[in-house]
Amino acid sequence: MARLLMKNASHIVTCDPSDTVYTDSNLLMEDGVITYIGPEEQQAEEVIDAAGCIVYPGLINPHHHLYQTFSRNLPQVQNLELFDWLTALYEIWKGLDTEVVRLSSLVGMGELLKHGCTCAFDPQYCFTKATGKAPVDRQMGAASQLGIRYHAGRGVNTRPREEGSTIPANMLETTDEYLKDCERIIQLYHDPKPYSMSQIVMAPCQPINCTEDTFLETIRLARSAGVHMHTHLCEGENSSMVRRFGVRSLEWCRRIGFV
Repeated sequence: MARLLMKNASHIVTCDPSDTVYTDSNLLMEDGVITYIGPEEQQAEEVIDAAGCIVYPGLINPHHHLYQTFSRNLPQVQNLELFDWLTALYEIWKGLDTEVVRLSSLVGMGELLKHGCTCAFDPQYCFTKATGKAPVDRQMGAASQLGIRYHAGRGVNTRPREEGSTIPANMLETTDEYLKDCERIIQLYHDPKPYSMSQIVMAPCQPINCTEDTFLETIRLARSAGVHMHTHLCEGENSSMVRRFGVRSLEWCRRIGFV
């Protein structure tokens, strides 16, 4: 059993139900699980002197888009509303390849870790002709290299622009392609055990950019595979959803059983 001791911490912030904060205390982890917090001496193979430090739980980023890391500072999109912003940037993102996905993931995850975030979720929906089906694989590789806990959303866009979506043609997939790749990466990367470092989430981009069949099949597979689901809602698409289905996005997702 591998034991790690952080000793002599000035403060240990627990975020437990009582918001307990320990002063001048030690924290012992055994195989990655905290088993003791308090003033008593503990034995461990690895010891970190935390004198003068505050120890606190790692932060969690519940929604990132790592592939966008290298396009966040472009001056021409800084003052645009969402759909104009997306339209402009899709002309860049449609050219992404797997090396850009890998490097942007390393940079984005590194920034998160540097600022205390130890767990992140990214609904990766940018699959181009150049990336093929590899973006989640590249992100999982980056997460493993850096040691961050990573939940990967396998996104998809299945509805063409001529039917009302915002997605360039070379970023579209079929529902069957998406489902087959979800099955593949769930088998490869999804670890449902407590303290797991990698999980898969099925994440169709949003109702405006996907067919109804994509959402219905996502529900079916996610429930049978025991994985979570994710999408984007209420980002300005409600009027088009009312025209298409007679209800706003959230109500439509409730109606089909997505939420």
